[in-house]
Amino acid sequence: MPRKDDIEIPSLTLDQDEVSDRRPQQRPQQEPKRRLNPPPTRPTTSQSVVYKKPSLAGIYLLLFLILAAAAGAGYWLWQQNLQLRNELSGAKNKIENLDNQLLAADVSANKKGQSLEDRIKDNESEVRKLWAVAYDRNRKNIADNGDAIDALNKKFALLKDNVSSQGQRVAMQGNSFNDLENNYKKLIKSVSDVTDKVKPLSSDMSDLKSNLTKMSDKLAKLEKNIAAQSDNNDAQALDIDQVSQDLSSLQKKVAKLGGGSDLTTMKQELSKHQDAINSNDAFRAQVNSEILRIRKQINQIMLQQQLSSGSN
Repeated sequence: MPRKDDIEIPSLTLDQDEVSDRRPQQRPQQEPKRRLNPPPTRPTTSQSVVYKKPSLAGIYLLLFLILAAAAGAGYWLWQQNLQLRNELSGAKNKIENLDNQLLAADVSANKKGQSLEDRIKDNESEVRKLWAVAYDRNRKNIADNGDAIDALNKKFALLKDNVSSQGQRVAMQGNSFNDLENNYKKLIKSVSDVTDKVKPLSSDMSDLKSNLTKMSDKLAKLEKNIAAQSDNNDAQALDIDQVSQDLSSLQKKVAKLGGGSDLTTMKQELSKHQDAINSNDAFRAQVNSEILRIRKQINQIMLQQQLSSGSN
């Protein structure tokens, strides 16, 4: 803190003006007047004048505070100065250490740089030697590789042409694939429509299955009947063969006998046997046609069932 030297301390002595003011004023001389009756005499009293000294305690207190503040400021500045000196000395020491480290690092870097340069020179010489040896050794292989590279470049050009043609084919196939995709979408739509149509036919399929089982049962019965009828037909065929043999023998006998009433009876029997044979043939043809019709119906039902299961 700056020291305040311009504080004015009041003097303890009185100025001449104050002294002149405090002196009893002299009355001006007046001309004596005549008094008719003199006033009664009164005892005269002397009035004492009291002078008060000004109080200087506040001024002394202010001076003490100013001196204390100046002392505190001086002490604080002294402490700050000491701290700054310590920091400055520490910074100087650090700078000296850094200078020493930089010098040491510079020396070591120079040494390492020199050693690296020597190593680089040695390595370059070794590389030159190895390159010369390898080039002399692989000169023929390098020439062969050059020819192979030329051939590969030609093949690459051919492959490039093939790739361009393949690209055109791929573009064409892409167009065809787009067409196939559109057709596939249409097919999916048609399949969905067919599935929608097939769903109501499930009940009809169940009915068809039941009818198929019934018809298969009927077919089994018919096959049994046909088997029995075939047995009967075989027996009848045997009978017919026997009858034909008998007829031939009878015809021989008739030829020997030369006619008569026996001939008419034999003709009647022959006509009866022929009618029976014709009826058996007609029944056999009817049964065979019925079997063929039933088989066709069964095959048609099986085909419809396979188509419906494949669409599902």
